[in-house]
Parts: sequence; C-alpha cells; structure tokens
Amino acid sequence: MYFYTFNFCLMRSFFILLFSSLFIIFSCKKENSQNKGTTIQKADVNTSVKHPKYSLLDEESTKEIKKWKEYFITEEFVSHFKSISPTEALNNAIELKDLTKQLKDSLNIQILKTPAFKARINVFENEVLRLADMTYIPSISSKDINAQVEKVLALFGSMNDKINTVYAKKRFDKAIKLDSIFNNFK
Repeated sequence: MYFYTFNFCLMRSFFILLFSSLFIIFSCKKENSQNKGTTIQKADVNTSVKHPKYSLLDEESTKEIKKWKEYFITEEFVSHFKSISPTEALNNAIELKDLTKQLKDSLNIQILKTPAFKARINVFENEVLRLADMTYIPSISSKDINAQVEKVLALFGSMNDKINTVYAKKRFDKAIKLDSIFNNFK
C-alpha cells in the first residue's frame, strides 16, 4: 500500500510540474506575440539636428588636392550630415561607408601618404563603420546616433586640419627656401 501511495504522489508531482511548465511557456509566447505587433515611435528620431561645425580645407589646400576626386565626393556627402535627423543619418550611413572606402583606397597624393594622415583616414573609416553598424541595432537611441554623427564630422575635420597643415608647411618651406639654408652648412 505504501508503494502505491508513493507512486501516486510522484505521478501527481510530475503532472503538476508538467502543467506548470506548459502554462509558463504558453503565457510567455502569448506575451511576445502581442509585443511584435506594436512599434514604438520615438519623437526625436525624425527631428533634424544641427551638429557642430568641422574644419574645412583652406583655398590653397583645395587647389593642391583638386585631382583627388574621391575626397571631394566624400566631402560633399559628409556636408549633408551637418544638419540631419538620426533616421536620415542611418539611411545614409551605408553609402558613406562605401565612399569612405573609396576615399581611403584612392589616396595617391605622395605628400599625404604619411602614417599620421593614414591614421586619420583609418580612424575616420572606423567611426563611419560604427555608424553603419548602428543601422542593424534595432534599439539604438537617437542620442547615440547623434553622438556618432558628431564623431564622424569631427574626424573628417581632423583630416582637413592635417591636409591644411601639410600644405601650410610646404608653402612655408618654399617661402623661406629651407633647403638652401641647410646646404650652406655643409
């Protein structure tokens, strides 16, 4: 008799556990299916944000690199990010990624093929890639997108600063004829 009572209690415990598990599984699935139908719209993802200005090329530097067409294509595209909504920024991020890759691959100006300038292009490309990756994150906030756009613009400005500096140094060296001064010491 004891054996039958034990089996009955064991069977009863098993069924209670089974029904409890099924109840939890079905109630969770029902809740998830209800959440899939609703989309949450954030008010600020479509609001255009004016981002801080970044450094531009000076007139002389622009003349020096006029043959680098990929730079000017990228510059024009980046200028659209000065005042842009987070949604538009994400929509344009993939195209910016492609333009940045072309910019990096097309660098053929010898004076700019320095480790310092290449590092700036690489950092710029990495931040553009981060912006492009944000398009795949469904729960990304507009604050994060705007912060990333500001990084991209600041890094593009940093590249412009470096180009301006390189050509300013070249003009300075040419103006004082630095090579002729050092040749006199030989």
